[in-house]
Amino acid sequence: MKLSKTAAVLALSVAAAVGPQLSAFADTNTAPAPSPSASASAPAAPHSGLTKAERDAYRAAMAAYKTAMTSFKAEHTTFVQAMQAFHAAQQAYSTARKPINEAFKAAVASANTAYQAAIAAATTDQQKADAKAARKAAVTAAAAARDAAIAALGAAPVKPVKPVAPVRPVKPTPTATP
Repeated sequence: MKLSKTAAVLALSVAAAVGPQLSAFADTNTAPAPSPSASASAPAAPHSGLTKAERDAYRAAMAAYKTAMTSFKAEHTTFVQAMQAFHAAQQAYSTARKPINEAFKAAVASANTAYQAAIAAATTDQQKADAKAARKAAVTAAAAARDAAIAALGAAPVKPVKPVAPVRPVKPTPTATP
């Protein structure tokens, strides 16, 4: 243990003594890097930009995208207005259907009440079958009346289709030419 402490102290003291000399040596032996000049005879780097055709195609795609985006914004504004009209029409349709459904529920409840009274008073199987048939006929008549009233309302409002945003073109990546 004592040996490793001694070695550590020795290494630190050598580093402290030699360190500043090494950095001074490094500072004196480094020469400034030559600055690049326009007349340097270094070989030209390969061209890594886009070709004219690629740039023109991208510009054309961006112009088409901007036109499509303007059209999309107009369609979206129309869609928002159509959705507001749809919500109003849907609310009116639901409000008109509510009394029709209430009348149907009342007719079915009345048929069930009549059936329960007939079953309680029935003594034969024929009377029970007649009560069941009467209830079925009343429910069928109520369903037919409900369906006719709903058909008289007309078709339910149809939700407008949301417009699809155009896809932005991808900028081509430069390729190195030899």
